[in-house]
Amino acid sequence: MTAQYDPETILAGLADEDWPTIGFSRGTAADPAGTLRALVSADNETVREEALGSFWGAMRARVPAYRATVQVIPYLARACAAGIHQETLLELLHSVANGEDQPRNDQDELTAAVAAQVPLLLPLLAHDDEDIRRWLIRIVLLSGRSRESAEAIRARWAEESDPALRSALLSACRIADPDIAAEIAAGELDPDRDPEIRLVAALNLVRDGASWSDELEAAATAWALWGSEIEQVERWFDTDSGDWKDTDPDDESFELLLQLLADRGELPVAIRLLDAVLAAEGPGAGTRGRRALAAIELLCAEFRTAPALLAPHLASLVTYQDLVVAGTAIGQLRRLGEEGRPAADALLTHASGERVAEAEDKFDAEDADEVADNALGALVDLGDPRALPLLARDLPHRKEALETAVGTSPWSRDDKPSVPFDPQLLDAARDLIRNPDRRNYGAPRYLCTLLGSWGPQAAPALPELYSLLTKERQHAPGAVAAVAAGTEAAAEAADRLREAAEGASVYDRMPTVEALHHLTGDTAQLVEAVRPGLDDILYSKRAAVGRAGRLGPAGEPLLPRLRELLVPEEGERVGWDLGDCLSAASTILAIAGESAADELIPALSRGLESRDARTRASAARVAGRLGAGAAPLTERIAPLLESLATFLPATRALLAIPGAVGPEGVVDCEELTDALLMTVDSAAHPGTALDLLRDLGGGSLPAAAADRLRESLTAERRPPLYGFDLHRIRTDQQRTAALRAALDE
Repeated sequence: MTAQYDPETILAGLADEDWPTIGFSRGTAADPAGTLRALVSADNETVREEALGSFWGAMRARVPAYRATVQVIPYLARACAAGIHQETLLELLHSVANGEDQPRNDQDELTAAVAAQVPLLLPLLAHDDEDIRRWLIRIVLLSGRSRESAEAIRARWAEESDPALRSALLSACRIADPDIAAEIAAGELDPDRDPEIRLVAALNLVRDGASWSDELEAAATAWALWGSEIEQVERWFDTDSGDWKDTDPDDESFELLLQLLADRGELPVAIRLLDAVLAAEGPGAGTRGRRALAAIELLCAEFRTAPALLAPHLASLVTYQDLVVAGTAIGQLRRLGEEGRPAADALLTHASGERVAEAEDKFDAEDADEVADNALGALVDLGDPRALPLLARDLPHRKEALETAVGTSPWSRDDKPSVPFDPQLLDAARDLIRNPDRRNYGAPRYLCTLLGSWGPQAAPALPELYSLLTKERQHAPGAVAAVAAGTEAAAEAADRLREAAEGASVYDRMPTVEALHHLTGDTAQLVEAVRPGLDDILYSKRAAVGRAGRLGPAGEPLLPRLRELLVPEEGERVGWDLGDCLSAASTILAIAGESAADELIPALSRGLESRDARTRASAARVAGRLGAGAAPLTERIAPLLESLATFLPATRALLAIPGAVGPEGVVDCEELTDALLMTVDSAAHPGTALDLLRDLGGGSLPAAAADRLRESLTAERRPPLYGFDLHRIRTDQQRTAALRAALDE
């Protein structure tokens, strides 16, 4: 079980190592060889622990690849096998192999280095300590195919008594050798076996291609009917989805089984298993609800037909007594957009505040109120007419619902207000402005946005908006202008804005004078308000450049200063950078037009060579607006096609430059078409890629491209996810709508 290695055996070859000059950067691990000797040879336990801590900090540092990490892994594995801090070393090796959210470019090499040491560690599968066995199994799960590991698991199978570890062993065996895993699984389906093991066995057999049968269904549903005595589990953060989860991260068997079934066209079977989970009675309803939600989330995210089928299931989960389950279900419904409408009645039970009134104590009431706020936000997002009276009634306590109404919630797909005019909500907004002690955080600026979106219909609220002109200087002036425009109150509103502009800081004066410009059309005052902003502190200067661009040709007096801003500031402190220079270039282009091409080229060239993808994309966007004048940049724009972050603006820029795309250009039409077709499936705004495809085809989609797009439209599986996207489902809904429109289907 524990190898008897002496220090010389563990450290064999250490003196011959050629340690890289960068080594490690943390503590004593900056000397890897010396730290290894301290870990293995020291008699003092404190010294050993310090050495171990040094390795833990260095090997998991959020920095580029440290070559020494790979080199020390064999020595740490030998030390572990010899009984030195076994649990901690196994956890460290697992962390290195797994990546643990570390942005390294050598992760495959690190995983392979740990996997190479697994044969040495396999005897620890028989260790008396369950935690040591657990960490080793997790390492095997990451280590890929290995007949040796699978045989060791087979040998351990009959001896392992812990159900959770047996489940993990079977999963690890499937990774190591699917054939051996299937042999073990076939003997674990009987009713007298542990329900969790029966579920994992069913999963392994389905992975191995077994046809669905009554025996497999009985094994899978036994887990649901058995349930769990544990109502609450520790929350954990899933870096793949970007969400906090309420299920055991090691208990993914059920959701994986359902995904496998859906993948092979048996989504109805997967839903039948979900029904069994939700219909089960007895202790553990909260845990079963969380497990069902995890599976529903996965199915809805991956399969286009799943949301319509599973929205009723989410509706039933919204009504759970367990507020964690209910709140999570509401979050999932918000991801579905319009497809979550069947759950509107269930959302209403929370949004109405019924659960808040039923709460037994203050803390339960606070939790229920938070869920009510999110439920109302979901109803607002759906445009449900029952939402606005509830929002009006409870406005001081409905921050999320109000943010949804004005488009600032993280759940909002667009950053625009989305609610129609409502007299009750108008009265509630006015009352909340008049009574600042009742406001929730951020309410004044949200209310300005809401009232401004209603325009003259919100005219009764002008007195309240006037009261905010010197308190919410960045938001209230625009709302006043939008509400007063075209009404008898326009003259008074203009006087109020002029009064508010007097004595305001450079930064605060600009939005007030800009609102006055929208109300009266006077550009001279706005030019004079923006001029000092171009010489002010950084955030004020950035705001001034943006407003100058909206002036158009009327901003000509500002051009001399804007030209000075085409060059970044020098120095160690963060200041006017390349991105800011491109904002100035964009503004100059908006004012002077294409005649400014020659003076903009140097700034665009610097932007295109930036290491920051957003800066390169900004430079490409300005080049696209410049058109033929950007021809000298063609060779520098073309490499931007290789990155998804810069592909679309680079494509638009090249299409705007005559001759850049085609037989004599830097990009071949067919290659660009293929890349655009791939981008339709991966971009956050697929409509842009479709527009560029039409531009490339001279105004219509090429026939071959249309055929490819039809295949994408009819696919059951959503396109792969690149990074975390809260709005993945809605983006795909937007994609399919854009495809239908483009294909006229």
